[in-house]
Amino acid sequence: MFSRLFGRGDKQAKPRESGRPGGAGSVSHSLEKLDSAVELLEKREAVLEKKMEAELERAKQYHAKKNTQAALQCMKRKKLYEEQLMNIGAQKQNLETLKFTLQNQNMNNEVLEAQQRAKEELKQSNKRMNADRVEENMEELLEEMDKANAVAEALRQPLDNQVLDEDDLMGELMAELEETEVHETVALPSMPTVPTNALPQKKEKEKEEEVDDDEEALRALEAELQS
Repeated sequence: MFSRLFGRGDKQAKPRESGRPGGAGSVSHSLEKLDSAVELLEKREAVLEKKMEAELERAKQYHAKKNTQAALQCMKRKKLYEEQLMNIGAQKQNLETLKFTLQNQNMNNEVLEAQQRAKEELKQSNKRMNADRVEENMEELLEEMDKANAVAEALRQPLDNQVLDEDDLMGELMAELEETEVHETVALPSMPTVPTNALPQKKEKEKEEEVDDDEEALRALEAELQS
């Protein structure tokens, strides 16, 4: 069909590429074919647009020369090119829709294959690790931990077999403390008694000195009177 649109065709047909339907290679091959078809349609669009412009230009020239019949023929050909261009646009839209659908389908296949691989991996993992085996493993682990704790407890035991009574040790400590207190009491010298009376203040001492001076002056006066 495309060879007829372009007005030429290849003498030798290209061999078809083999591909298994539904496989990843088949989807990729189909997408490549769709891209090639879209590219051909775009090239055909460019050719038709140029032909439309050329026919419109001729119609203007014929109209300027008052050749109405020739101008109408050019406009008719331009109209045919427009219809072909519209058909090509619809075909391109269909091809783009097919590409989008194939791409989504390819993605869905990839997701499905990934889920299937994950499912198989989970099956194999569950075969290697079931609930009974996990419980048995935990019991063995706890048993080994108990053994390790017993060994650690045995290693913490003192090597000296002598058992000391804590009450005897405390009594010995109290006796040592009492003996120390007695020695400290005997060794201290006797200290002088500290007076408890308060010392006279400075003003009271000055008053006593003033009284003594007055008495002495009075005695001197009495002696002069007697003489």
